[in-house]
Amino acid sequence: MDRSKFQLSLILMTLCLVFGNPRKVIGQTDDIANRYFFKGDSTWLVVDNNIDHNFTFELKADTLYQDENGMIIYDNKRIMQINVIPIQRFLPNSKSGTIEEALKVHKKWELKYQQEVLGTKLKSGEEFYYYDSKPFLIWWHKNPPQGEDNTMAKDGKMFDTETATFVDVETYDVTHMLCLSFTLYGLQTVAISIPLYEGENMQVEMEKLKAVARSVRHYGANIDMDVLSGIQKSKQNYVLRDKLNYLELEVPEWLNVTTTNYKNAISAAFPAKFEVVNAMIMYWEYKSDSLTFDDFKKRTKSPRASRPNYGLIEDSDSTLRYFYTCEDNWFYSQDVYLNGTDIMCFINFTATRNTYDYNAWRFEEIVSKIKLK
Repeated sequence: MDRSKFQLSLILMTLCLVFGNPRKVIGQTDDIANRYFFKGDSTWLVVDNNIDHNFTFELKADTLYQDENGMIIYDNKRIMQINVIPIQRFLPNSKSGTIEEALKVHKKWELKYQQEVLGTKLKSGEEFYYYDSKPFLIWWHKNPPQGEDNTMAKDGKMFDTETATFVDVETYDVTHMLCLSFTLYGLQTVAISIPLYEGENMQVEMEKLKAVARSVRHYGANIDMDVLSGIQKSKQNYVLRDKLNYLELEVPEWLNVTTTNYKNAISAAFPAKFEVVNAMIMYWEYKSDSLTFDDFKKRTKSPRASRPNYGLIEDSDSTLRYFYTCEDNWFYSQDVYLNGTDIMCFINFTATRNTYDYNAWRFEEIVSKIKLK
């Protein structure tokens, strides 16, 4: 039985054959412009840094580039497409439900569209994969057979429009399409699609997608590309500093540094749990005759002891640290004030009550890594 033939040099012409017919996504051009790639020793870091979705993942590949249509080509022949779809597009009236249910509805929605466009039923399958309690759906469909008349290849050759002749070209038969899908904050679905070529083992390719799933990081806010670039280039642990080098923070591997509009501040996100991203903001001021540590500690909206579930953790000449809750105990927080010789620092850590314990030890690590002069 004949199968579709796809040529790497004809990606744009054969896009609808390889990936079915991708839906037009509002803002897709902006999404492509805000996508970045960093080469590591054996993997590439793929960064999607857009207004309403900010995430990264790692892809094992020797070579990688993105064309003007947003298609990612890696290892010289493999193709990857990334789409981010608001859940409201395929679940417009849903007010409750599980992440697994949303992922399955997205699969059915996408499969139905492909079947309508291609005019044929597509045999499909699916498998859930869980990493750190987060559900990922790996699903696939068999590629419909295509006749030779529907390709730009002829007997292993490609038509070169410049010379108006057929030239030798390597062709690839695509038997299935594979998709890794997951959600961001329970609001959007990310779909990463790749082709399965004839002769390849589906289970092997699925394991590669599982490796991608394990590397996914949610930022929850705009990624600080300067910091991320510095981390990728650094051969040692990356250190954040203030402009006078009075403050140092060695960035842990798991910390996701985000941008902030505040002067003299650093913001960051912690590893996501249950679709929730915990956040941290660190702010500092320099000591002067008119600003003492006692003055600095009093810069709160309300007396700390009056906050719900207030609990003092430490109170000394160098540190003030306490716990409290807000919004009917939905949010759990810690405030920390640190006193240096020339600089003072405030750090707030905020989580939900069901994610606080997951990241509290990481916040402890952050505080321990801060050095003040």
